[in-house]
Amino acid sequence: MGSTEPSESSVMINEDPENEDEQELPELRIVLFGRTTVGKSTLGGIILGDSAAFTLSDPHGERTKTCHVERKTDSDSHSVVVVDTPGLFKMGSSEEDVVKEIKWATENVEPGPHVFLLVERLKIITSEELKALQVFERTFGKRAVAYVTVVFTHNNDPRGNEADIKEGMKDNEHLRELIERCQWRYFIFNIADRSPVQVTQLLEKITQERQDYSDFFYTPQMLQAAEKAANEERSKDDRRRKASENRLAILEKSGLLGIFLGSVVGYFSCGGELTPTSGALLGALLGMILIMGMTFSGICVFEKYHKK
Repeated sequence: MGSTEPSESSVMINEDPENEDEQELPELRIVLFGRTTVGKSTLGGIILGDSAAFTLSDPHGERTKTCHVERKTDSDSHSVVVVDTPGLFKMGSSEEDVVKEIKWATENVEPGPHVFLLVERLKIITSEELKALQVFERTFGKRAVAYVTVVFTHNNDPRGNEADIKEGMKDNEHLRELIERCQWRYFIFNIADRSPVQVTQLLEKITQERQDYSDFFYTPQMLQAAEKAANEERSKDDRRRKASENRLAILEKSGLLGIFLGSVVGYFSCGGELTPTSGALLGALLGMILIMGMTFSGICVFEKYHKK
């Protein structure tokens, strides 16, 4: 699925959740995702210390179309693996294809990514910006949101600081929802600054966040469980939809039956000031209400009995 495989490494993965004194992960696996033109590829290159890591393979500016995996190992044998994924909601690309690529990253960056960095531009956050997180949660499950950290990218924006983010949350409900759903895991990154200082800060933040959880990384087994749950939920929705359609069909038929019976009874039993025609109309109305009411009650009793 993806275009580039991660290279072999002699780094041993020893991520024991019981080792609470562990301060550094021997390997940190990062998956970048989000909308197009938010700076994902640029951010990935800066993290790796190679600004062209993900842009050199895109000379015509066509943007990332498949997953691209790069690895950096420092002199202390600490590795960082970064996966750049296609942008969501790009014109000409289906959501399904992009999701497949992100799934590929999850399954092939073994034994699984430590963090999914949801990259967003530092600007006014709207419901559109929330869609990327919604697609992620729908695909990978609610549990996977615990592995998401939002990175707000900017280019020497004077508003790129903690105080402005917190102030913006007061007036912007979408920004507040995004940060709260990710349990306040966010980082502000100036992509115009190529110094290693903020990269170090970001990686330290990710490492610390992962040590706060018993499960250090998101595994393919978690993805399989999420897919199973999603399929079961879709099956339930289909059953509910079909049951609703069946109820409407039954009520329609019972209404017609009520009209017919009510018309006949009303026509022949009409007396006093009512004419046979008006009696038939009144009987039709009452008959429809009566029969549909009885039918609806029967459906409710049937469903209640079969839910037990």
